[in-house]
Amino acid sequence: MQLSGNSSLLWYKLANDQRDAHMKMFEAQPTTARDIEKFKEEIVNVKSVDDLMSNRTLLKVTLSAFQLESEIDKTAFVEKMLTEDPDDKNSLVNRLVEPRWTKLSGALYGLNSDPDFFKTEKNVNAILEGYKTNEFEKFEGQNADGVREALYFKRIAGGVEEVSQILADKSLMHVVRVGLGLPESFQSLEYEQQKARLEKEVDLEDFQDPAKIDRMVERFLIMTEINNTDPTANPVLSLFQPIGSSGSVGPMPVSLNINV
Repeated sequence: MQLSGNSSLLWYKLANDQRDAHMKMFEAQPTTARDIEKFKEEIVNVKSVDDLMSNRTLLKVTLSAFQLESEIDKTAFVEKMLTEDPDDKNSLVNRLVEPRWTKLSGALYGLNSDPDFFKTEKNVNAILEGYKTNEFEKFEGQNADGVREALYFKRIAGGVEEVSQILADKSLMHVVRVGLGLPESFQSLEYEQQKARLEKEVDLEDFQDPAKIDRMVERFLIMTEINNTDPTANPVLSLFQPIGSSGSVGPMPVSLNINV
């Protein structure tokens, strides 16, 4: 397959093959370097959730470590997620059942009882590494559609053991849906309908095989390019976009059999 200069698959391969060089470029960005340095300097002074909530840069870095940076202005909601006990089945985080918030709550709940929480190096490093990973994937995603989601999927997919985990994670679900050729309208189905369809089409054992995960990612990126390309500009793409029984044009659902 020949890759064009704006190919999602090309940029994904470059992000993996030249990761160290790309990471240096990412960390050298003025905003990134400033935020990382400020976090290192000031996080040791944070002794409570209130302290964290009152420092926007520290809160931004912390939320980004869990892919929640877009929620920064929902202050009351964020504070509630940081202060409620994640072991309480009635807490908001357990009723919400959203993996990003679950991870945030589990990782930071200790700050409520331990004023020296951020004097522990592993707690600081965990957030910094999460922040760098998330922001790096966003940085790479600026080059072409789907690259950020592909990098995330490759990193997370090995931990998937149930279809419900895919449905609960928007990024994982996006990669699987597009890779399968399912239309956006699939997301409008009832939860149990989505789950039943995925259980038929997804072999969860494939998520334990790095080679098969790579093939899933490649299929997703190819389908992303197809979906974002005008088929009249390249007649070959029409071969991948058959007319369905309804007369609509678009990628037909395919079983995620990646053994071939």
